[in-house]
Amino acid sequence: MATPSPAIPSFTDGLIVHQGDLNALASNLTNLYAYNQGGFRTQRPAVIAATTATQSISPSSGTLVTFGTASVNTDNMWTGSTATQITINTAGIYWLFGQARWPSISGANLNNGLVCNLLVNGLATANVVATQTLPMLNLSPGATNQVGCIANLAAGAVVYLDVYQNAVGSITLQNDYGGSFLGAIFMTPST
Repeated sequence: MATPSPAIPSFTDGLIVHQGDLNALASNLTNLYAYNQGGFRTQRPAVIAATTATQSISPSSGTLVTFGTASVNTDNMWTGSTATQITINTAGIYWLFGQARWPSISGANLNNGLVCNLLVNGLATANVVATQTLPMLNLSPGATNQVGCIANLAAGAVVYLDVYQNAVGSITLQNDYGGSFLGAIFMTPST
């Protein structure tokens, strides 16, 4: 059953307020509170965690990207003590997004690739909610994987950005020109 739209009654000074009016006010305030998932906020939960240093990525194994700062963090979803993840503190439907920025690569061929995965609540293949692969053939500086999806997340859900490459030795993620980042923006309460 849908919650009715809140309609806050107005009162005129000097008139007697009746019980029905006060009950309607209480009911509509309760509905408004429910619309906001049991709380009132001045800002929607949002986070963008970004790398502040380069990170070496070894070949042929997934690596979680480590973030050094959060330029937006309205719901304390990223902390330096768990720098490879963001934790959802308010249940809801979120836009999740991430980017990995790679250096120039030479000596690679089309059998090599740069992979970027968004994962939720675990590091297994089954936890991947979005992925992108760039085939490599002598990439120029600044090649980026960008991933994004909409997800219905419970409070306590954990989101990761994992990268993988199978090129010629270790590759260092760059942190200039936007670098690598991970973010989540609350869109609406869960359905």
